[in-house]
Amino acid sequence: MKKKSMIILMCTMFFITGCSSSKISDTVNKTINKVSEQISSEPVQTASPKPTSTPGPKETEVTLGKKGKVGDWKIGANKASVKKKIINGKYHYFEAKKGNTFVIVSLSVRNNGKKAETFLPRVGYENTMIQAILYYKDEYEYLPSELISYDKDLCGTSVQPLNTEKGIIAFEVPKKVAKSKKKLKLKIGTKNEYLLFSLSSK
Repeated sequence: MKKKSMIILMCTMFFITGCSSSKISDTVNKTINKVSEQISSEPVQTASPKPTSTPGPKETEVTLGKKGKVGDWKIGANKASVKKKIINGKYHYFEAKKGNTFVIVSLSVRNNGKKAETFLPRVGYENTMIQAILYYKDEYEYLPSELISYDKDLCGTSVQPLNTEKGIIAFEVPKKVAKSKKKLKLKIGTKNEYLLFSLSSK
């Protein structure tokens, strides 16, 4: 706009002074052509589209002893305890390695879906697979220990529609971590939707 105003002002000045010589006319024409070229070569500024925000994961905080829903599952974490050994029958047991212990969480899980589903499957898609992670100080993560042939272990348990299963999941952690129950949180769900239980609630 400033350049166009300058052209108009220059033209007006020449006309007012009555200068009509060919040299002045040539100079004016050259100036007008140069400014016009500069204007046409300038990039046209267009408004950039506003970035769309991606919604974060849906987190639901649940106190120990209460239940929450994630997908077709209704899950309750009833109790958390610390044990060095998990007894499996008369002669068998699972023992944490030296310096470690187990944090054991008692759960009840109900499948409200229309077909049988596996609770805490060993393999699956990250966006749909139900997982359990124990957090210490919101930064250290522990996955459930695999208690092979232990019938109370809910990891990999198939649950029929409208059925409820009760059992445990166990996490082998350093003793220092197990003693700090106030700093422990259990996350159960998918990447996009999960329940968060504070293990210090009860």
